[in-house]
Amino acid sequence: MLRPEDGCDRGQLLVIIALVLGMVFVALAIVVNAAIFTENLATRETVDSERTAAFTGDVERAIEVRYNRTNSNGSHTASAARATFNDTFRAWTDQRSNVSATEGGYYGANWTTHVGWRLNQSSDDSFAPADTRSATDWTVVEDTRNVSTLRFDITREHLYNGSNLGDIETEAFRLNVSDGSTDWELFVLNHSDDDRIVVFQGDPTDKSSYSDLVEDSCTDFADRAVIDFLTMMVNAQECPALAFEDDLSGPVTIRYENVNVSGDEQVKGTYTIVVNGTGVVAPYADGEPTKFNRSGEAPPTAAAVVYAVNYTTTYERADVEHHRDGRYAPRAELY
Repeated sequence: MLRPEDGCDRGQLLVIIALVLGMVFVALAIVVNAAIFTENLATRETVDSERTAAFTGDVERAIEVRYNRTNSNGSHTASAARATFNDTFRAWTDQRSNVSATEGGYYGANWTTHVGWRLNQSSDDSFAPADTRSATDWTVVEDTRNVSTLRFDITREHLYNGSNLGDIETEAFRLNVSDGSTDWELFVLNHSDDDRIVVFQGDPTDKSSYSDLVEDSCTDFADRAVIDFLTMMVNAQECPALAFEDDLSGPVTIRYENVNVSGDEQVKGTYTIVVNGTGVVAPYADGEPTKFNRSGEAPPTAAAVVYAVNYTTTYERADVEHHRDGRYAPRAELY
């Protein structure tokens, strides 16, 4: 038989169970909401981080576009090349800064534009300077710290043809690269007995005989010699003798010597040199090198180019900050 007090106890138990379940549901709701809130925060932070990285991460692409645009202009002076790059890149950074400001952030960029020269003899001709076509020896580049391109394409017909070691020293075309204390010398000549081009590095008079000199040279049976110092190859054949990096240190000066001897050309062909430094091509006249013509005129020509760009970018907002430092220098270097 059911007693009245049993019903009261059961009712109280049901109320207690209902309260407990209610508290559990409330707690679960709080936990779930907290989890959702945390996930939203994390998602928002991820999006913001990507946005922040985007503000600083695409700077190299922006530099690349303006780098290529500037270097295709054929600037006549170093100041013109620098101004062209700086003006166009500044316009990009200003636009980026304006966009970040509308989003409550700050974007800033600082950069240093390094300007050099592209020197080009584009058609088969003497290696003499533009202002003195009869020159024997002359300085092509003075005190440069970086050389990215040094390439000759020389015809055989005008090269010195002889076997006297002393005459090779004084009459064969010579490339002289010097750091002020050490002279690194390379001679290009025609083999005296056959149709070979001989590329010899060192002092010819140190050899005991002409045959020893040829034996220690890079040679090829050809009408032309393509001498590429970056790849260290002569007519696509390995020539380790072309490496001068290990022998020299600090700024280097590049000279052509024995270009003309007693009125006879000792070298003819084309060349391309790309170096870093605004004042390395000297002397100057109104900001333009006097040893070279303007880009687009008769070779040899000189065009000022952007060689490299050092940069620092910053993006800041109340809850996030991002910095990026770098150097845009796409050219492979041989020195």
